Formats: sequence, structure tokens, C-alpha cells
Amino acid sequence: MISVIHNPNAKQNRKRPERAERLAEILDGVGTLHQTQSIEAVHDVARHCLETGCKVVGVNGGDGSLQMAMTIFADIYKDHTLPSFVVMRGGTMNTVAGGLGIKGTPESILSKVVKGLKGQGPLTRMKNQVLCANGHLGFMSGAAVVVRFLDAYYDAPSQGPVQAVKMGFRIAGSTLTGTDYAKEMFKPEPLIVEVDGEPLPETEFSIILGCTVEDISMGCRATPRAYERKGAFHFLACSLSPMQIVGQAPRLWTGREIPHPAMHHSAPVERVTIRSENGSVRWMLDGECRTDDRLDIKVWGEVELLW
Repeated sequence: MISVIHNPNAKQNRKRPERAERLAEILDGVGTLHQTQSIEAVHDVARHCLETGCKVVGVNGGDGSLQMAMTIFADIYKDHTLPSFVVMRGGTMNTVAGGLGIKGTPESILSKVVKGLKGQGPLTRMKNQVLCANGHLGFMSGAAVVVRFLDAYYDAPSQGPVQAVKMGFRIAGSTLTGTDYAKEMFKPEPLIVEVDGEPLPETEFSIILGCTVEDISMGCRATPRAYERKGAFHFLACSLSPMQIVGQAPRLWTGREIPHPAMHHSAPVERVTIRSENGSVRWMLDGECRTDDRLDIKVWGEVELLW
């Protein structure tokens, strides 16, 4: 039995209202499509899956829909084993799926999984550690430039891979010409960062990033040690300037160590706590930005992903 959470409010799904019917046809006889208009509706699906013993849950939305679903299911299931999740790439941000090598449309991904479960084709199974960031489950969490980039991304007239690339080129151009756009984007933020119980001596950071995946977007292996140790995630904290990042871009992109005085930490850790000297921390988890008094990141456990 497969249950699919279909988020009709995800941008891709709003553009394709007929998608729900196509997904329901793929599930005919093997599962149920749940159109969830609210967070409470996702809670209802999680309770239904627990009661019926559902083993596979598809999430047809983007990164935000996936992390919300995992968080709600973990809350409902408590000590029970979570079902396997199918990441269906139905949202504006599909960074997690892209980093894991999951390709295709929601329809093609679901069709492949259904055939695989029936023994009629290949099926990829992967267990991946998941972060718990202030009680929310996801794969990538951070602060400083990663939040500013997302704020600018969502404020743009359109979203998607093309827009992300455009912003990347704009940052690079601004860096090379010395204009304010890149300087503002990478402006060091005053933060107090504690790693495995020990505070870092530095107090300003341009990039804060913790991941349980190696590829953070479009092949950039900024956190290559994400899989190195169970119970740990790769945590990166630096005060690199835009020009310094341009100089280190080949190493950052290919997952090589960056031997630079402004790279303050880059290694597997078990727990990170981040506070702000200004009283609140603006942070993100899988493309969703939040503001809290502090940010606590640790490994929650593992989930199984199917595609």
C-alpha cells in the first residue's frame, strides 16, 4: 500500500491541476492519493498510515513539503518505524532530490516506484541520515548567506533552477566588479557557534551550513563528509569573503578541503548550537526560513528513500 501526499499549493502542482488525476491513475489498485490543503491534513494522513500499516509514503511537493511531512510523521509515529519516503520533485525547490540524484517528473518517479515494488523494474533504496533542527526534520540547515540567498530567491519574480543560476552569476559578477550586491549577500553575521559543546573562537560568519547530504545543489559537494560517521553531519562555518569564495570555488564545488584561515570549521560533528548577539537567529532548513532565539542542530536518525 502506498499513500501519496499531494500538495496542490506547490507551484508546479498549481500550474498542472490535472496532475492529481494522473497520479491517482498510477496508484489505482496499489495506493491512495491524499490532496492535503493544510498542515492538519498531513497529520490526518500520518495517522491513517500508522493505523493501516502503510509502508511507503510519496510526497509530491518540494523540499519544504518533504521536511514538513517527515517532521509530522516522526511526531505521529514516535517509537514506530517510519515508512519509506518517495521524493517526487513537485515543488519550487527540489534541491534534496537533485542532490541525491533523483530525476524525473512526479508521474515518472511514482510509476517507477510502483513498478519496482511490484517487481517489474528497478527500485533504488537508500537510507540517509536526517537532521533535527529546532524540532524540524530535514537534510540541510544553515544561516547567514544561505538565508539571504533564499530570501532574495523567493523575492524574485520567478523561482526555479534558472533563477538560482541567474543569482549565482549575479553574485559572481558583483564580486569581480566590486559592487555591493555580493558584499551584502556575504556580509559576516555576528553569531555565537558551539560545536559539540565547545564554542568556536570566531564571532562573525559569512556561511553556516550543516548537511547530511554531500551535494547541496547542482553538483556542488560543499559538505563531502556528510556520510563519514553515523550520528554526525558535516558542519561548515567560515568568514570567507565573496572574492575568497571565488578563489576557492573549484575546491568548494568538488568537495576538497579548503586550507584558508577564514575556514573556521569543516568536519563531521554531532551537535551544533547557534545564538545571535542580536537576540534572534534567522535560519533555514531545506529551503524554508525561520527565526528563533537559537538554533540547535543534531542528527535525528535515518529515513529510507525510494525512487
